[in-house]
Amino acid sequence: MMRPEGVGMRLHTEGSVLRDEHGRQRVLHGINLVHKGRPGARDAEEFMGPWSTADVADLSARGFTVVRLGMIWAAVEPEPGVYSEDYLAWLASQLDLLGEHGIGVVLDAHQDLYSQSFCDGAPGWATLTNERFEATDLWSDAYLTSPAVHGALDAFWANAPGPEGIGLQDSFAAMWAHVAERFRGHPALIGYDILNDPTPGTASKEVFGALMHAFGAATGQDHNQIAAEFMEPDTKLSQLERLDDVAVHRAIGNTVAPLLAAFEKQAVAPMMARVAAAVRAVDPDSLLVREHSYFANLGIPSGQPPLNDHSWVYSPHGYDLTVDTPAIAASSNIRAGTIFARHAETQARLGAPVLVGAWGAFGDAVGVAHHATFLLDTFDTLGWSWTYWSWAEDFAGSEAAVALRRPRPIAFAGDAISWCVDGDRFTAVWQGRGCSVPSEFWFPDAAATEVAVECNGVGTPVSRTADRVLVEAAAGRFSLTATWR
Repeated sequence: MMRPEGVGMRLHTEGSVLRDEHGRQRVLHGINLVHKGRPGARDAEEFMGPWSTADVADLSARGFTVVRLGMIWAAVEPEPGVYSEDYLAWLASQLDLLGEHGIGVVLDAHQDLYSQSFCDGAPGWATLTNERFEATDLWSDAYLTSPAVHGALDAFWANAPGPEGIGLQDSFAAMWAHVAERFRGHPALIGYDILNDPTPGTASKEVFGALMHAFGAATGQDHNQIAAEFMEPDTKLSQLERLDDVAVHRAIGNTVAPLLAAFEKQAVAPMMARVAAAVRAVDPDSLLVREHSYFANLGIPSGQPPLNDHSWVYSPHGYDLTVDTPAIAASSNIRAGTIFARHAETQARLGAPVLVGAWGAFGDAVGVAHHATFLLDTFDTLGWSWTYWSWAEDFAGSEAAVALRRPRPIAFAGDAISWCVDGDRFTAVWQGRGCSVPSEFWFPDAAATEVAVECNGVGTPVSRTADRVLVEAAAGRFSLTATWR
C-alpha cells in the first residue's frame, strides 16, 4: 500500500517551486501560531502560546502541513548576549509537538511596531529612542504617527550601536545564528522567516504622505482631506471603495513604489544579507524566508532585490485595509486581487517560490467566507503555499476555519500544472516524474470522495487513507478529478 509522507521533509527550491528530498513539488498550507506577549513582557512564560496538544491535533486533522511559529526577539534574548534557555526549550517543545502531528515549522522573527516596549519584537535594550510611546486606536497607525517607533526603527536600520557598542542588526543576526544552531536538523524545521513586516522608521511619514498625494491625484481629491478621513473608521471605508477601481489602485502603487524600492534596497536588503550569512554559517540547508516591506501589504509593488542564497522563499503578506476593524466582512475581492497581483509580479521578477506568510485575519467574524474563498482560489491559481493569520482559541468554531477546510494538494510526484476547487469538484493536473513516493492530496473525507485519475488518458488506481488520496508516481501527464456530496 502506498503511504503518505509526513513531517521530516527536507525542502529546497528549484526555480519558483519547492521540492522535497524525493523530488516532489510540495505545496504547503497552514496557519500562524504566534503568541506575542504583552507590551513590556520579559519573562519567558509570558511568550509561551496557549494552544494545546488537542489544538495542534485539530490543525493536523484540517490538513495543515506547516505552521509559521512566532519567535519573539525579546523572549529569545532578554539581555544582551544572554539567551533564554526556558524560551528556547519551549520552542523546541513546539517543534517536537508539531512534528509529531505531521506539521513542519517556519520560525518567524515576529515584530509589530518593532519593539516589545511598544507592542512586540525587539527587547528593551535594543530599542533606542528617547521618545515616549503613545498607542493609537488602530494599533498599526503608530507606524505612521509615533516618534518613539520611528526613532527605534531608524536606529535598527542604521545598525546603531547598542550595548557594548555592538550594532543592533549585528545582535539580531547573532540571535538568529544562535537559534539556527540550536534547531538545525530538527525533523520538523523547514526554515527561518528573517523578519516580519520590515517597516521604515521616520520615512514612514514620507511614504504615507506620498500615498495621500498619489491618492488625491488619482481620484481628484485634496490629499489632506484624504489623510484625515483615513484616520477615521467610517470615512476610511468610503475612501477605500475608490480602490475598487483597479486602475486607481495601481496608479497609486506605481507612484509610491520608488520610495519603497529605495528602503528595501538600501536598508532591508543589507540586513537580510547580514542575517542570512549568520544563519548559513551554522545551517547551510534550511529555507530562508524573506518578506517585503510593510507598505507592500497594501498593494505597492515591492522593490526588493533577490536574496543571494541558494534556497530562499519570497513571503508576501496582504490584507484589504478593512483588516483589524469591525468591517473585516466587507473586505473587497477587487482590492485584495490587486494586492496579490502585485505580489505575483514581484515573484515573477524574483523567480522564487512563494509562501504567503500572513493573510485573512478574519478572527471570529461572520460573513467572511466569500472573501476567504476568493483568496484561496487566487493562491491555488498562482500555485502558492500559504499560512493563514492566525490561530486563536476560538479558531476551530469560526467561519474562517470552515472556509479553509477544503481539498488541496500536498505533493506532486513531478511538476504541478494546475489545481482548483469549484464548488463540490476538485481537479489537478501534473506532469509526473519517476519519484520513489506518491503524489498526495488532502480531502476532508477522502473515503466519501469519488476520485478518478488518468495518466496519459488511461485510468490509474489510487490509494486512500482517512483524509488523503495517493497516486503512484510515474512519468506522464496526470489528471485527477474528485467530487463529493
